[in-house]
Amino acid sequence: MKKLSLALLAAVLLAACQAQPRPSIVDETRPASDRSIAWPGQGQRFVVNQNESELRIVVYADGPLARFGHPHVIGGAVLAGEVMLAEPFQDSALRLDVDVTAMEVDRPSWRSDEGFDPEMSASAIADTRRNMLSSAVLNAEQYPEIKIESLAISGPSWQPDIELRIHLVGSTRELTVPIALDMGETSLVATGRMLISQRDFGIEPFSAAGGNLAVADELLVRFRVVADAR
Repeated sequence: MKKLSLALLAAVLLAACQAQPRPSIVDETRPASDRSIAWPGQGQRFVVNQNESELRIVVYADGPLARFGHPHVIGGAVLAGEVMLAEPFQDSALRLDVDVTAMEVDRPSWRSDEGFDPEMSASAIADTRRNMLSSAVLNAEQYPEIKIESLAISGPSWQPDIELRIHLVGSTRELTVPIALDMGETSLVATGRMLISQRDFGIEPFSAAGGNLAVADELLVRFRVVADAR
């Protein structure tokens, strides 16, 4: 019983009070293709405004004992990179870097935005972040950045579908993500969300109590990219 209690406590700290509904459909990722990245030779260059851009990753509890766990929201102003707008628009491209080591955990406002209890203990936050950066999850020491590159763009400029190649923890996968795009003369704002599977990138979600309490494989990723013309 003591071992079971310790296992439950560890899982609560990571997956961590009430069970929450979570997405049930994951965007389908594909193995990396042999297509090369085509960066436009001409166009208008925009550089990501790191202070205005934001990434949020929502992590849910899963398993028969999920009610003993609680969700987390991870992210922050961790995006850098550039966008090249070309003519025609479908020839445009982007490349982004995510600073894994700078990601924060469970700001009260983030949790409130998701409908979660905004308050988390400092120890739970610290333990969650430590586990997140560990070699078993994001392996931040070996892979301090997540790299994202566009392969192709289709659809109208106000809501294009972007084929992305994502390099995460030594694995590379591709998926198509729809975004909302607001373009001005001196800046652009791209917002969207995607659902991804940790296992697609070789990450085995943490579990305890014989798998009855676990971190859900599916992650909800929200992003807002603000870029300024240069």
